[in-house]
Amino acid sequence: MNLNELLIVISVLVSLWSVYNSSLALIGLSWRPSERKSHTGPSFSLLIPARNEGKVLGRLLERLVNQEYDRSKYEVIVVEDGSTDDTLQVCQNFSKMYTTVKCIHLEPASVPNGKSRALNYALSEAKGDIIGVFDADSVPRLDTLAYVAGKFDANPRIGAVQGRLVPINVRESIIARLASLEELFNEYLISGRAKLGFFVPLEGTCSFVRRDVILSLGGWNERSLTEDLDLSLKIASMDYLIAYSPSVISWREVPVSFWGLVKQRLRWYRGHIELAFPIGRMKISWRLIDAGLLIATPIFMALSVANYSLVFLYPSQLHLVVAALVSLASILSFFLSLLISKRHMIETVYVILTAGYINLTIFLNVLSIFMELVGMPKTWVKTERSGKVTIELGKGG
Repeated sequence: MNLNELLIVISVLVSLWSVYNSSLALIGLSWRPSERKSHTGPSFSLLIPARNEGKVLGRLLERLVNQEYDRSKYEVIVVEDGSTDDTLQVCQNFSKMYTTVKCIHLEPASVPNGKSRALNYALSEAKGDIIGVFDADSVPRLDTLAYVAGKFDANPRIGAVQGRLVPINVRESIIARLASLEELFNEYLISGRAKLGFFVPLEGTCSFVRRDVILSLGGWNERSLTEDLDLSLKIASMDYLIAYSPSVISWREVPVSFWGLVKQRLRWYRGHIELAFPIGRMKISWRLIDAGLLIATPIFMALSVANYSLVFLYPSQLHLVVAALVSLASILSFFLSLLISKRHMIETVYVILTAGYINLTIFLNVLSIFMELVGMPKTWVKTERSGKVTIELGKGG
């Protein structure tokens, strides 16, 4: 196989992968399942790892203490980990007013993933049947626990539930708009996976796991940069289902600065590369293949550079077929971005700008692969919050 043929093969594989993802996202965009609530279901322990989250923690706690659920059946545990702002004070103020809120202070420790460390400590104090995780910038709907309880009650094979995440500061900056388009694409991609019964990953916030399941797995991996995806694979390897609920909605912040975006995305992309995929313990199924395609995202993104080489290849019938496939993938992605921008009121001009943004994500994926291959130190970098809300929160908001 010569270089031209190799580039054509790579372009075909990347384009098929892109068409596959866009098709799933289109399915997810149109999915409107009928989901029921349960106000007297399992008990919950809601865990919040927090470091320097004084700007946003009170907003989240206000939502959690006012959930439309039996107050005696849930607790909120905040683990404040070495903050230098008023995060601990905010938590203590709430704990004085509400018996459901508990504050735990941890001294800083040298571990790759401080969030996992905080969650594992909180898990040792948790008493609920279901363990929920919220990042401090989250703003969940007030009926979140009722819908989650309904999911777990409906099927004992469900080991975890992931809610839908929606950007809360989408119009705070140009970077926020572009990051929102990327994250919303991934959100509808997960929704499409769920509708078809494929692999559903946990996303690190508005995530819920049965307590006996997480305990059997030894908690969260403190050495993984993407502890949520690592946990998702382990749950799937136990033959449990991870359900996705479009009715369980939580708004959250996206990065607003260029460097904030770069740091977060490098952590996310490298986290995919580092995962030890437990393929030997999972049943061969399309769900397994789909999980592999998700984990391999940085590799496919890096290989997409091959598409740029097509203009240098000698024209032939095969070349034209490949070019048409690449064009189809691009058109589908653009059409999907346009639909998402309309639904979430993001100006159309930013859909056009995603062409340049995609090149940035390709570069960051290549960089993340390089960082993992050369063994650069792993650092879990916290995303800075602004505390701003630039949208009107929907029903339950």
